[in-house]
Formats: sequence, structure tokens, C-alpha cells
Amino acid sequence: MKRYTALVVGLVAIFASAMMLPIQSAFAATVNVEIVPGASTKTTDAFSPNPLEVNVGDTVIWTNKDSALHTVISGSDTTPDGKFGGTNENPTLIPPNKTLEYTFTEAGEFPYFCNLHPAMVGTVTVAGEGGSDGGNGDGNGGAEEANEVETEIDGNTFTVMATSESPSLLEATVMPEEKMVGIEFEESGDVELTLPTDLISGISAVTTSGGDDVEFQAGTSNTTHSTISFTLPEDETYVDITGATVAPEFGVIAALVLAASLVAAIGFARVKGSSLGFGRF
Repeated sequence: MKRYTALVVGLVAIFASAMMLPIQSAFAATVNVEIVPGASTKTTDAFSPNPLEVNVGDTVIWTNKDSALHTVISGSDTTPDGKFGGTNENPTLIPPNKTLEYTFTEAGEFPYFCNLHPAMVGTVTVAGEGGSDGGNGDGNGGAEEANEVETEIDGNTFTVMATSESPSLLEATVMPEEKMVGIEFEESGDVELTLPTDLISGISAVTTSGGDDVEFQAGTSNTTHSTISFTLPEDETYVDITGATVAPEFGVIAALVLAASLVAAIGFARVKGSSLGFGRF
């Protein structure tokens, strides 16, 4: 009887711990950026993906896939700002197949460069917990804020972003059972959206409120975000975006699997207990 009780308590503890995983993963991620082969002859395309959009708390890892030595120094116009990568006099060197990583703890726009090949430049844009960095001092903060909306499900908050040229976002709605995220815009027109992969991944369709398919193009994709672009037909201001997974699908699946495991373990314990002469519990 005591062995049975201990088994059940242990499985419940595992179940509770597993249910916390989706909440933690929604707020921090590791994002990989490659220094591409032949990078020394390139400019903004020396880093991939570039530009990069992440959230506060995310860690970016730059991996040198080139055969030459490179650096990744925070700053612009070959002037370091001291945030990561060292200085021009004392840079952190990245040999081939080696890495540099940095965890972003504040929102804003972070340009960087290779001081060995100054034409190589990149940018990391970090969104804050509220989904907007409040502007970076260049007068564009208001436009960015107008094109971001938040949606919350199961205690997790996700930020959907649109480029400044896109129609302004009004609302995002998560529909896990339909594997959809509904997006409402202020007006029709050309759209480019950035959606967190923790919110939706494997995007397969975009449809209007009337169910008509909208042709879309997939853009950059990494471990934290995916970008798609399409044109909202005239007089249409709403679309449903369908994906392979939609939050909180992982949590639901994990719960079902663990629940099934718990039931199986209890059944096994009953059978085992009976065979050992413990009788019925």
C-alpha cells in the first residue's frame, strides 16, 4: 500500500513539473545566427538570419561557418558600444566553427559588426515583455508600437508584429482546437507578419473571414519567430492563419500523455500488488 502511494505521488509530481514547461519556454529561447561562408566578401548578408527579432531574455548564438576568422561586436559605424563582443582593440575572436553568445536583457535595437571585415553588419531587435521596446530614440517608436498586438492564453503572452508598411494590427485571437490564429487589421493591403513559433508553427494556410484562400509567402524562420507576407483583399480586414501546432497544443498533448502514463502506472501497480499478495487497494 505504501509503495503504491509513493508511486502515485511521484507521478503526480512529474506531471505537475511537466505542465510548467510550456510556460517557461514561452519566455526565453536560444536563437542561432550563422556567419555564412564567404562572409568577408558580404555586407548585411554575411549573417543569417539578419535582421533578427528576439524577445527580452533570449540568447543569440553566432556560429562561424566561414573559413576565416571573424568577430561580432555590438555597435555601429565600426564604433563598439560595449554590450557584447569586446572592443576594436580587444575583440572576442570567433575562429571557424566556434561561437559567441549573448543574452539580451533589455529591449531595443542592437546593431553589430565584424571589426576584421567592417562591411559585415547585422542587427538584433529585442522586443520587451509588453511586446514593444517603446522606441529606440530615432522617432520610430510610435509606428512600431502601433503595429504590435498581444494575445494571451493559459497565462502565456505572445506578441504578433507587422512591418511599418503594413496595415495596423487591431487584435490577435488564438484558436487551439482549430489550430488557427485570427488576425484583425485596421484596413486591407500588403501585410508582413512576424509570429512567435511558440504561438504558431508550420503555417500552411491563410484564409479570409469568408473562407477564401489568401496566397502567402513564407519568409525568415528560426526557433523563435516566423515571418509571412500576403495581400489582404480589398474590403477584407481579417484572416485566419492555420498552422501545424498552435499554443497551448504542446501543453494539452503533454497532459494527455502524462495522464495516460499515470493511469497505466496505477493499473500496473494494482496488478503487481495483487500478484505479491497485497490484495485490493
